[in-house]
Amino acid sequence: MGWAAIAAFVFRGLFAEVLKRDGMAREGLALFPILAAFGLFAVYILPLLPTVSELRAPPNPPEFMFATAWYYLPKSADILFQQVLVAALILTGWRAGFRLKMLSISLGAAFGLFHLDLAFDGFLWFYVARFTLAATLFGTLLPYLYLRVRNGFRYAYLLHRGLYAADAILTHIILAAPPWAQG
Repeated sequence: MGWAAIAAFVFRGLFAEVLKRDGMAREGLALFPILAAFGLFAVYILPLLPTVSELRAPPNPPEFMFATAWYYLPKSADILFQQVLVAALILTGWRAGFRLKMLSISLGAAFGLFHLDLAFDGFLWFYVARFTLAATLFGTLLPYLYLRVRNGFRYAYLLHRGLYAADAILTHIILAAPPWAQG
């Protein structure tokens, strides 16, 4: 979270207009319950989900398929940092004169392409396809959230972090260890 705070401070001039609209203190305070909710999910809900079966997992599964709260708690801070940097990117493009449509198309394409590199790590096509599609849609939506929606940063963070929570839930349910293999 410290890096997100440092990045927000470095780009404070860029964020001034949005923060004036949304209220910096209010936006910051609104993030605390969101961060706490995802923290509680990681610590209390995730361990209640069925264990992912190594038998049902794909070959060379991503490490977070078996992740615990010790992965998901820092991931919340990592996503917060990413969101601050992406907000700075979007606001820089907006100030440079790029239209909302161009920013949306560009970010959607960039986010999708960034996630295609998962294929080079040997992950299954379904995993690569679902994260690439989600990243493309999310990247396309982000400029609209930041530039047109009140409290857009909050919604962007909720969507980004919520995708990881939903993916964890679905993974644990779909790839649950068979009843005879649970101990």
